[in-house]
Amino acid sequence: MKTRNLFTSAALISVLAVPAFAQEVTEDRQDLITVTGLRPVQIDDVTASVTVLDADLLSVRGSPYLADQLRAVPGVAVSRSGAVGGLTQVRMRGAEANHTLVLVDGIEVSDPVTGETDFGLWSGLEAQRIEIVRGEQSVLYGSDAIGGVVAVTTGGEGARGLVEIGSRDTRRGVAAYDAAFGQHRLGASLSGFTTEGVDTSGRGAEKDGSEDWSGVLRGGFALGGDWGVSALARYGESMTQTDPDLDFDGRLDNADRETESQQSLIGVSLGGSTGPISHAIRANWSEVQRENLADGAYVDDTTGTRTKLSYSPAYAFETGNASHDVAAIIDFESEEYERRSNDVLFGDPNQSQKFETFGVGAEYRFSIAGFAANASVRQDDNDGRFKDATTWRVGAAYAFNFGGKLRASIGEGVKNPTFTELFGYYPATFIGNPDLTPETSQSYEIGWDQTIGPFSASLTYFSAELDDEIYTAFSFDPDTFLYLSTPLNRVGASERDGVELAANWQVNEQFGISAMASKVESTSDSGIDEIRVPEWTASLSADWVSSQREGLRYGVAADYVGEQLDTDFGTYATVTLDEYVLLSASADLPLNERLAFTMRAENLLDEEVTDVFGYYGPGAAFFIGFRLR
Repeated sequence: MKTRNLFTSAALISVLAVPAFAQEVTEDRQDLITVTGLRPVQIDDVTASVTVLDADLLSVRGSPYLADQLRAVPGVAVSRSGAVGGLTQVRMRGAEANHTLVLVDGIEVSDPVTGETDFGLWSGLEAQRIEIVRGEQSVLYGSDAIGGVVAVTTGGEGARGLVEIGSRDTRRGVAAYDAAFGQHRLGASLSGFTTEGVDTSGRGAEKDGSEDWSGVLRGGFALGGDWGVSALARYGESMTQTDPDLDFDGRLDNADRETESQQSLIGVSLGGSTGPISHAIRANWSEVQRENLADGAYVDDTTGTRTKLSYSPAYAFETGNASHDVAAIIDFESEEYERRSNDVLFGDPNQSQKFETFGVGAEYRFSIAGFAANASVRQDDNDGRFKDATTWRVGAAYAFNFGGKLRASIGEGVKNPTFTELFGYYPATFIGNPDLTPETSQSYEIGWDQTIGPFSASLTYFSAELDDEIYTAFSFDPDTFLYLSTPLNRVGASERDGVELAANWQVNEQFGISAMASKVESTSDSGIDEIRVPEWTASLSADWVSSQREGLRYGVAADYVGEQLDTDFGTYATVTLDEYVLLSASADLPLNERLAFTMRAENLLDEEVTDVFGYYGPGAAFFIGFRLR
């Protein structure tokens, strides 16, 4: 049974989602899910499909890239354009890449220009926990959360560090320190990554590398009573090289193309209670700047800025043996977009646009004797740019006394068109469509969770219908001899459905096994399979820790990606990409109580990995280093 003290504590710690407070959470924190409600939810009361990757599971792969860690999650597909650091997209349950909302320490990090998160930019997060909820969550987060939400919590305790070198002249480093001063906390971290990369075109010429670095400052301060304020600031820069298709034949050519990016995040959270009402107030600002270069010369640049303000009051009470949680949210979001270029061959590319959305929502949760139910509704005013949107979600779950839980939920989500879809981009052969309407999705799911001692498993069936799906139409212009493209809304409904299976078995205190398998079908309104959505994905991982020597551990993981369709942009024909298996391994060998020697391997089978047609990925790679813990 939940108590008001737990509810208030959760409001301060988990909803604010800033490491300064999260580090003080007791073991009760592990039983709270923050991503499925306006306030944290006890895991037994969750009615949606949620996967939690904790520090132990993250250490198995040991990958610095967030997208590689998500391969362990049912219903998730990863598309990487060539080498690590290249454009990397994540699709959930057959939805598009810009249907996945990503939060880092509670701050949305997608690029306002494209409306999606480039996972290739996130290599030094020092993630301690990742919560993934699948299915529409627009009722909580507004636009962008049709496929699901990925919420990353970063940080740690005390002094920490990592240095690593390996294949393709790869070097990585992390240095971090967090300290407590009574009830206050301060922390900072710095990370960097560089690699020579691979030849993205596969023609055996120059290699396309990448590099990035980022710095984080965070703090949490008690203000008296149960009030507290926390803040986070992050700045990062990255450089990614790739190859272009110079003759538009669908095959990449060896030429020097480079994208330089800068990303800034600032977030402040204030929480506390007045009488029986708890309050959560947040202010976030983020900016993504990208500059494209060709043969060392400037081509164009874009800047996307997002400002978000929100206030959420909540009230928890009990009647007899029943618990009631009521919460509301008032939310304002402003997105600004700028594109600049000196090249006016295909028309003036310079433009500046702005969106504003004002949302209000409410949530009610009820639980009694193993039964839990929730209902949420939200209204978004899009300031006349688009039709206003009403989204909703309801769910219920019942936990049986033999360790089983039956759950079901149904809801509706919305995704507004992106700046790029509305206004185009360089080259202007991609023509924007300002008359696009938002995409809407209705979905339901039913699942069973079972726990038997150290073994747990879940089985989920889901089905979704996407209306007004935005797709790209192509046509040949005989005057310019170029293919022109423009986004349009589909007339009919696009269908997504599938089955997700996940299991975990802690064999003993030293050895654990995790597995998942997914079958996802995603088709357009004409019944044609969507591109970059493999029908089958699966993973199997094992982790062993020593009971005799603290810090000694080994991990191995195999991630399977089945055949998937893509587009050959030379002929605009549909092609089939081969299936592959990524085998990875990691090990920590302690040298003393705090210092360990590390080993890590990627793609041990040296598979030829192609997630995007024409882009060739890296083969086998090996890394060694030292970790301070």
